[in-house]
Amino acid sequence: MLDLVRCEFTKLKRRKIALMLIVLSCFFPLIVVITTKNGMSGDLSTHYLKMRFDLSFTMTQGYGLVFLAPCLIGMLATILFFMERDNDTFKNIRTVPVTITKMILAKICVLFIYGTLFSLASVSFTIFFSWILKVGIIYDLAYKLGFSIIFGLVITIASLPIVVIIVYFNKSYLVSTLLAFFYSILNWGIIGLFETMAVKGTAKFLNLFPVICAMDWTSGKLVDHVIKDNLSKEAYIMFPSDIYAFLVLGVTLFLSLMLMIRFYKKWTR
Repeated sequence: MLDLVRCEFTKLKRRKIALMLIVLSCFFPLIVVITTKNGMSGDLSTHYLKMRFDLSFTMTQGYGLVFLAPCLIGMLATILFFMERDNDTFKNIRTVPVTITKMILAKICVLFIYGTLFSLASVSFTIFFSWILKVGIIYDLAYKLGFSIIFGLVITIASLPIVVIIVYFNKSYLVSTLLAFFYSILNWGIIGLFETMAVKGTAKFLNLFPVICAMDWTSGKLVDHVIKDNLSKEAYIMFPSDIYAFLVLGVTLFLSLMLMIRFYKKWTR
């Protein structure tokens, strides 16, 4: 399995995907930190400055990773899953032999590694730019960096449904990329439509959507480690329990793997 994962990374190396990962993980945190700096007042209290740093951190997580990570993972999955199809190497792979299940698992492992690295790099650049531009007081770094790794794993699981859709439709790179962007926009659209109704009992319904569940569950875990002056009581309703989140994300992971294996096998027949 390790050899297969290494082989998948070798394929990606030719596509310069690692460079794109670094650029994306650097670009959005810079915008966030500059935006946070421009909104700062003359308050020099420790409480206020910590709150400004937390604002940059949570914006990177909530707006950057929740939106960008599914797009990136979808684009990456398109490359990973379409290589054998475009190069017509299925017959060669069968002679190794390598099972379809092992191939799928190797590709999914690569997605998890990239999703985790993207999350960790985004938070690291947020910390770096906050320090360079003197935006707030940087604190609790060990927790925030550890949290970014967990968030990367969770958001990757939540992004797997779009990988299933890409594999199922088996279209061009352009169509697959558009599907990945649509998946991210759809999740934000759902939040925008229903967030005002969250206090009326729609929280559990919203958290059935994997990306929203991942965002709300990680937000609930993060809330005790950030300055939260403006957090309303209604916001706590959106945070799913550990059992609920693990169930939603676990089912998402299992079904996504089963469907990917099924659809991918059709390509090789």
